[in-house]
Amino acid sequence: MQLGFGLMLREPVLGLKRVILPIDYWRGREFAYACTKLGVPGGAKVLDLGSPKDLAVYLAKYRGYAVTAVDILPEAIDLSRRTARANSLDGAGPGRVLSEVQDGRALPYSTDSFDAAYTVSVLEHIPGDGDTAALTELIRVVRPGGRVVVTTPFSPEYEEIFLNEQVYDREYLPGGEPVFFERHYDSPTLERKLLGIAGARLIDLEYWGEEKVRAFRMLGRLGRGRDLMSPLEGLLSTIFLRRLAEGRPRRNGVRSALVHRRIGPSAPWLTSVEPLQRTSQKQ
Repeated sequence: MQLGFGLMLREPVLGLKRVILPIDYWRGREFAYACTKLGVPGGAKVLDLGSPKDLAVYLAKYRGYAVTAVDILPEAIDLSRRTARANSLDGAGPGRVLSEVQDGRALPYSTDSFDAAYTVSVLEHIPGDGDTAALTELIRVVRPGGRVVVTTPFSPEYEEIFLNEQVYDREYLPGGEPVFFERHYDSPTLERKLLGIAGARLIDLEYWGEEKVRAFRMLGRLGRGRDLMSPLEGLLSTIFLRRLAEGRPRRNGVRSALVHRRIGPSAPWLTSVEPLQRTSQKQ
C-alpha cells in the first residue's frame, strides 16, 4: 500500500489499484521471507525471476539494492518499468530496478553476476523440468556464498493443474489439450526438483500455513466481495499464517520457503552474514 501512494502522482490508475488492491494474503508472508533471507547489504546486485514486481521496487527503494527484474512476459516487464519509473527507480544501479524480458531457464547473464537472487511463487508455473532448470540458472548467476530464495505451494500429495485457456506464454487451441498452469509440490517432488541442486547447499527450509483458523478459505468464499477486504489481507496474513514448527504439513494451503547458498569461497562481506540453519523436519 505504501508503494501505491507513491504511484498516485505519476500513475494514478496503477497507484489507486495498489492502494485498494495491495499484495494478497500469501504474498505478504512470501515477501517478508525473501526480504529476511537474502542476506546482502545495500548496493548489492539482486536478481528477481518473475516475482510480483512490487517486491523489486520495495527492495530498490528501501534496501538500496540494484535489482534486475526479469520475466518471460513482455506485459509483466512493461508493468515493472511503469512501477519503477513512477517511483523514479527505473534503470540500472543501486537503488534502481532494471526490467528485462528473459527466460529464466536460459538466462543470458554471466556466471557470478549477482550477489543474491529470489523467485516468489514462480517455479511452480514452469512446465516439465523447467523449474529445476530455472533454479539451476539462478544458482549459476549468483556469486559463491550468495543466496537464492524460493517460495512455492506445497501439498501432502503432488498435484498438477491444467486450464482450457491460454496460460502466460503458452497458447490454448480450442478443442486441444489443456494447458499447464501450476504444480503443488509434495515432499518427494520438492526434494527431487528443487532441493538437490548441483553447486548449492540448502541452508533453510520452512513451511508456512494456517493453524486453526482457515482465513484464506473464508476470503475465497467472499467472491467479488473479497475486493473490499483486500487492503486488510496483509494484516490478516500476519495474524493467521504461521511457520509450521514440526514435521511436514499434512494438509493443503501451505507454502514451502527455501534458501540455497552457492557453494564456493564467499566474498568478505558475505561471510559476515550470520549463517542460517535448515529447519528441523521430522520424517
